[in-house]
Amino acid sequence: MTPEPLHVLIVDDSALMRAMLRQSLQGLGARVEAPATLDGAREALGLRGGHTDVDVLLLDLVMPGTDGLTFLRELRAHAHLQDLSVIMVTALQEDDRLDEAFAAGANDYVTKPVRPTVLCARTLHAARLTRALRARREREAQLELMTASLRSLNEQLTELSVTDGLTGIANRRAFDAHLDRALSLHARSGLSVTLIMLDIDHFKRYNDTLGHPAGDACLQEVAALLRDCTPRRTDLTARYGGEEFALLLLDTDLTGGLTVARRVISALTERRLPHPGHPLGYVTVSLGVACTELTGEVPLREAADQALYRAKHAGRNGAFAWTHPLDVPGAPDVRPPTPAGSGADQPPT
Repeated sequence: MTPEPLHVLIVDDSALMRAMLRQSLQGLGARVEAPATLDGAREALGLRGGHTDVDVLLLDLVMPGTDGLTFLRELRAHAHLQDLSVIMVTALQEDDRLDEAFAAGANDYVTKPVRPTVLCARTLHAARLTRALRARREREAQLELMTASLRSLNEQLTELSVTDGLTGIANRRAFDAHLDRALSLHARSGLSVTLIMLDIDHFKRYNDTLGHPAGDACLQEVAALLRDCTPRRTDLTARYGGEEFALLLLDTDLTGGLTVARRVISALTERRLPHPGHPLGYVTVSLGVACTELTGEVPLREAADQALYRAKHAGRNGAFAWTHPLDVPGAPDVRPPTPAGSGADQPPT
């Protein structure tokens, strides 16, 4: 691919000097612009549009009105001109101002009368510098875009790895990680953690009667309802597996957990999602509630599972709180009051 010819911009108040500089640059085969006004130079440098392909600016140091230093400071204030190479054109007696010019952002200088070979050599070197800096900046910008794209992709992959694809809530992997962190926090600070394990009642009958697509829709409905029932940012609603869900509640005691359980039962009773295979005709859940305040040496998840087991065998559509291991004869259970007609006290089916 043939590189674009060099683009040189001359800014000088003298028409004769502009013509001499243009003549001196003929050997480079460059595209040379020499506007008669500073406004023309500003347009060529893209001060309004924010883009230019000028490779080198030959700038007269001393000009009437807006002199070269003032103009140099003006253009360096624009981000797209930071990499532009600027060669100051000076008279011999102006050398004492070169320090100011370099401080303002000049890259090189040539003195009048200009020697064509010197001007061409310095212009070519300056153009290469400009293009190298621009290429580096473009690579950096591309790298930033690629990095941002990869970061976004990684975030999406991370989100997918901890999200249940069907229901959109946390999956088992996310639940396990959150539970471990919650229990570590409890061990360090004594903060109460309550876990509710719940299961959709007679879900196999639901799938057998209505089909698996309807079963998937039912799981999505229940997941959305559970999420509504646990609105705090510290709460986690997760699909544990199949038709089983888990609610992890930080800084919540057993009473608070039972309140959430009753909220879930009440919401499902009001919703009355049709379930032809259920004795009540609508979807219900059984819940097991356990709190770190009471579980002692029994793992929290195991305690919640035992409470859920009791709820299932006590007739479903209700919640049991774990208070003692199952092998303790006559161990008391706490069953929250549920709305009238919920079926919580019906015999097992």
